[in-house]
Amino acid sequence: MDAFRRRFPAPRQKLLEREARTSPSPSATYEPSKISQLAKEAPSWYKVASRRRLYGLLFPAAIVSYMTSGYDGSMMNSLQTVSYWDDYFGRPRGSTLGLVSAVIALGAICSTPFAPWVADKYGRRMGITVGSIIMIVGAIVQCESKNFAMFCIARFILGFGLSFCTTASPSLVTELSHPKERVAVTAVCNTCWFLGSILAAWITYGTRLIPSTWSWRIPSLLQMVPSLIQLSAIWFLPESPRWLISNDRADEAMAALIQYHGDGVQTELVQLEFAEICAAIELEKSTGSTTWKSMVSSKGNRYRVFIVICMGTFSQWSGNGLISYYLARILDSIGITNKGTQALINGILSIWNFGIALTSAFLTERIGRRPLFRISTIGMLIIFTVWTICSALFAQTGANSAAIAVLVFIFIFQFFYCIAFSPLPVAYSVEILSYSVRAKGMATYVFSTKVAVFVNQYVNPIGLQKAGWRYYIVYVVILLIESIIAYLFFLETKGKALEEISVLFDGEEADVKAIASEKLAIMEDATEEHHEHILPKGN
Repeated sequence: MDAFRRRFPAPRQKLLEREARTSPSPSATYEPSKISQLAKEAPSWYKVASRRRLYGLLFPAAIVSYMTSGYDGSMMNSLQTVSYWDDYFGRPRGSTLGLVSAVIALGAICSTPFAPWVADKYGRRMGITVGSIIMIVGAIVQCESKNFAMFCIARFILGFGLSFCTTASPSLVTELSHPKERVAVTAVCNTCWFLGSILAAWITYGTRLIPSTWSWRIPSLLQMVPSLIQLSAIWFLPESPRWLISNDRADEAMAALIQYHGDGVQTELVQLEFAEICAAIELEKSTGSTTWKSMVSSKGNRYRVFIVICMGTFSQWSGNGLISYYLARILDSIGITNKGTQALINGILSIWNFGIALTSAFLTERIGRRPLFRISTIGMLIIFTVWTICSALFAQTGANSAAIAVLVFIFIFQFFYCIAFSPLPVAYSVEILSYSVRAKGMATYVFSTKVAVFVNQYVNPIGLQKAGWRYYIVYVVILLIESIIAYLFFLETKGKALEEISVLFDGEEADVKAIASEKLAIMEDATEEHHEHILPKGN
């Protein structure tokens, strides 16, 4: 069995970690991280004023980026229960309904080449600003739509802006966050999808009773709220220290680290972080790992791209897309046809999802990424299979018990989905990507996600309409494949500082700890010389 495990990266990592625990001199890949040890010793964020301020700004400035996607999914789900929207646009069904849902993903796909360029050249804050402005325009046009074509164009504009924000935001969050909370805070990013989903579900539940087109225009206009929040806060944050160092502004980077990671003091943690960031960026520049070509030029980067594409694809092709955008059609298929009841179920499900995803985000560093992925994929596979069987029984017998079972399994399925594929796709993708390819890698993540969403949203309504419950079998097969890939290829990154994760993908030559130690020694010598120089003056 061990021979089989050594053939694949993730099981092999587990075996080597076990061997390293008994080794007197473990390799750089498995030796303890000094930054992680210092971070554990640091006080919790709520006890430190500078970190309270940091996260108080990060949430409205960057983390809420993902609210727009969640808002959109829930809004489009809910609008199918609003008769004024349904009638105004000619009762879209099948491929037409798929198009209006999927066109936001098409917009995001089209902006993918530009989003990382803005984030790398002009900074993470500028990427968020550009995306927010574009999405505000899209929401206004969507509210003012006069016909189906205008509504689709507005949603394309929304998607075009969304890619800028979701490329820059996770990079800024993970690069600014203190090492103690980095994983949890970054994981919270994607859980905000459900925060947007909750708002849209309950806003639309309330406005559906308005006896005019404002029953759908109000939710459409309010889609710009997350972008307005971001614009109001983003320029109160400092730029990413990694971006500043990469652009020869090391003094500003050190000042930001001192302010937010040292609470105004140049602590050992701040010095070590600064040294590792400088070492990693210098190493990446020296190897030419800063272009689109570098994304596939090395074995380590090819592995990263594979995982990032898996994250984007799996987060959409696990069966969750059916629930996110076509819950009303699923409920129709099991006899729950009352529009008010459907909207109520959608709202309750959004709250359930958000609670589970948020809890998992804060437990990620304690449990680890790999266990969560394995539990999630296997759990979804089992539940979705049973869900399919119950749907078949209802279709054949019309039994009320089968319908209730389907509804229960939808909630259980979402539990297994949310423990991993809500908090982790963004957090895991952004941490495995080295700085030089982080923005490009996140653009690749957005691209793969939106391609999956586009195919999902366009094909799902057709599949549901043509095949009914039999269409679920497709997702059973996909979930089986996901379970195998998660076991064989998803590496564990728990306990490593951001710059130290590269050694898992690029080998010992990517170890920045030794280079950082040399830089730290130089910094300490320079400090001592400075003190020796000024002391005589004091006497």
